Amino acid sequence: MTLPDLGNGIWIDDAASVAEGITAGYRPTELDGALKDSVVVFATDGGGAMFAVSATSGRVYRLSLGSLSGSVYEVGDVGWAVVGEDLWTFLDRLRNDLIDAVRT
Repeated sequence: MTLPDLGNGIWIDDAASVAEGITAGYRPTELDGALKDSVVVFATDGGGAMFAVSATSGRVYRLSLGSLSGSVYEVGDVGWAVVGEDLWTFLDRLRNDLIDAVRT
């Protein structure tokens, strides 16, 4: 499923694409630096940021300005933000943004 051009655009990958990214090594599975966590990256924004769900807390992070080394994404103090307390909260916010965009 994709939702292009909602704000900067958010592309949500299907499960097969997520698994392929992990297997091929172009999606990080660990965060290090200012934030240490295990994650599954499931979306991008088309501008270089990734969205990942935490394997430990369930929170959804927006990750940017980091560097990928193998399966580890090194992130600094300003390279991450919590954008949802869980995946459903994040997706609900996207749905509401889409509804608002269609109304205007």
